[in-house]
Amino acid sequence: MMKVKQNRKGKRKNGFYKDTGGFSTTFDIFLFLIMISISAMILLPSITGNTQIKSALESKSQENSGDTLLTLLNGKVYEFEYIVAGDQLDAVAGPLNNSPVFTTGKKIIAGKELRHKTFSDIAAENAAVQWVIYYNGTRTQLNFMMTNYSNSSKSIMKNYLDEQIGDRYGYNFTVLWRPFTGVPIGGDLDIGEPVPDNAYVESAYITMPYHIVISRKQVEDIIENNFNNSRFGNFSFTLEELKNNESARNVIEMEISNKINNIINDTVDDSVDLIVDQKLGPVLDESRNKMIEDVNGLLLDSETSFNQEINDGINNTLNNVSADLSGTMADKLKDYLKVAAKEEIQAATGEEIRSFSTELADMYVNNAITIVEAKDRIIIEVFSRININRAQATLSLWEKRK
Repeated sequence: MMKVKQNRKGKRKNGFYKDTGGFSTTFDIFLFLIMISISAMILLPSITGNTQIKSALESKSQENSGDTLLTLLNGKVYEFEYIVAGDQLDAVAGPLNNSPVFTTGKKIIAGKELRHKTFSDIAAENAAVQWVIYYNGTRTQLNFMMTNYSNSSKSIMKNYLDEQIGDRYGYNFTVLWRPFTGVPIGGDLDIGEPVPDNAYVESAYITMPYHIVISRKQVEDIIENNFNNSRFGNFSFTLEELKNNESARNVIEMEISNKINNIINDTVDDSVDLIVDQKLGPVLDESRNKMIEDVNGLLLDSETSFNQEINDGINNTLNNVSADLSGTMADKLKDYLKVAAKEEIQAATGEEIRSFSTELADMYVNNAITIVEAKDRIIIEVFSRININRAQATLSLWEKRK
């Protein structure tokens, strides 16, 4: 029996940035957009492993409520095609679109064909290549060069769902990927009709193609490094000071809260470094120029270069005036993601961390936890903010009216 969907409580809407005078300059945005677009279009074939449904249903679900969703996620979608930067190539080609030479060359250079993928693979990859930001109530897909892939994969997924359940049920299928909890960066997918109040809802986690691992040992080292700079000494001494200096309780709690925020920030920094260095960085400087050269060679008769079309796409997306594809951009990507993620985490979770620190202090002072257990709680709190490797898939079903 599946669980009836509960009405969701309203959530506070956060602007993407509170202070637009900081890192979010036109130059930073340009570089980030270019890097994500180029890296994802080259990287996508290499990140598509046989990713499957991961661990599992939310605890609130009934024993059998996930059967339908799990069956759908593990079903095979046999093949579909897409063209990297297909919309941009067509715009550049103009009248050459009717040329069989151009059509064949486009498929050779930028065409991709995926075979025998599971539905969960395609759903995860769709979210993974988007790199969406949410700002002032708008949704902007920065990776505009993968719109052809996004549209093609969404279409094939809709056809699959229609065939499997569309004749019996109304449905809505969503995927939400937020690599950093509370930060409006990531990817999403929404297929189907608006969800009525009487819908049955099933949720599960699916594995993302970004297999980035931050180890427990890394977080332990980050904790030690931060508390070693505490005014009260290392982690153990800081907690002991809670018992030895009751009059300074508020000051010590604030110090613990600040250190935990720093630990989360440092863990985000390490995560971003891994994403860029292991997944995005290797293709930024090695592969992008060859792709552009090959495409420009195909379009010798066109008045507009592929390079220029990319620039125009960036300008149209951001409503600005110019951009430059030259130069190394991996470091700019790291800076952008780090600052964006940390600003939003701080805005969304500052009060939560302060309350968490007070609870931690109370438990330690009252001998309810040891120093080791206190550190474990901090590690769990840190890991709860990092969700790079998984996204939430939700299926809503309701009976069709005859």
